[in-house]
Amino acid sequence: MARILVVDDEEDIRDALAEILEDEGHDVFEAENGAEVMAMAVSARIDLILLDMAMPVMNGFEVMEQLNRDAQTACIPVIVITGLGRPDHLDDARRLGTIDYINKPWADDEVQMRVDWALNGKRSETEAV
Repeated sequence: MARILVVDDEEDIRDALAEILEDEGHDVFEAENGAEVMAMAVSARIDLILLDMAMPVMNGFEVMEQLNRDAQTACIPVIVITGLGRPDHLDDARRLGTIDYINKPWADDEVQMRVDWALNGKRSETEAV
């Protein structure tokens, strides 16, 4: 299965997402702030990032900008996890390349559905190349 990085400053959120993803057979890595993302994304060869937008140290927008600037991480799909479902935040996240978003609190099975969609889309692109 996939190697997924869950980035959120709230441990309860990371734990809940990790449990959902591990139950689906994924390898889950966790970061509690944006500053940890780059090194982990490269060293763990991450396939997908679930990224909170409102975090200390480095917010999700800054993380996405940094991911986009690095050739090793620019192709990693990002799903935004947010409690800030404001249209301007979502537009900014789309502009920075997020492929999807999940509002907190999420609906039953929503995380699995969106992760499956993101990973299957990535596989299709890879196979087409």
